[in-house]
Amino acid sequence: MKSPRPDPLAFERLFREHYASVARYVARRLPRESLDDVVAATFVVAWRKFDVVEGPNLLWLYRIAGYEVAHERRRLARHPQREILGDLELTDSHPLEEVIDLAFAFSQLSEEDADLLRMIHWEQLERSDVAELLGCTVNTLNVRYHRAKERLATAIRQPRKVGEHPQEMKEQP
Repeated sequence: MKSPRPDPLAFERLFREHYASVARYVARRLPRESLDDVVAATFVVAWRKFDVVEGPNLLWLYRIAGYEVAHERRRLARHPQREILGDLELTDSHPLEEVIDLAFAFSQLSEEDADLLRMIHWEQLERSDVAELLGCTVNTLNVRYHRAKERLATAIRQPRKVGEHPQEMKEQP
């Protein structure tokens, strides 16, 4: 027996309400060239599962987008490209050197730490929502968050040579 078609108007409301948030979520994690494809793939999966999930919402879309980002990262790893400062917006309010130093320090973090910090600071999700997305308790999340901030602070203080690429730093013992 065929499952019923999702309600197009309800899905359109979800899409219009959360498209920009999902696009920002993806843009902070991948190069610009991947943005449209990954966001589209996220909403294709959401359309397919729209009627099976109870109460589709932004957290659900973030979970789908997280899987799509992981797929795209694996694809990109097979075809290495230049790294882009996708996490940071260049504005007149911060000197370029500080932005570059923060981007470099951020690149030194594990994907788990970077993603946790992105969810709390860039996506501005409540800790209870982040804990739900990561499948842990709020207390466990708070410990992970504290440790991720400490690792970022350490990476910011870490000296680097001019022109040194972030991958070179990670490969050192």
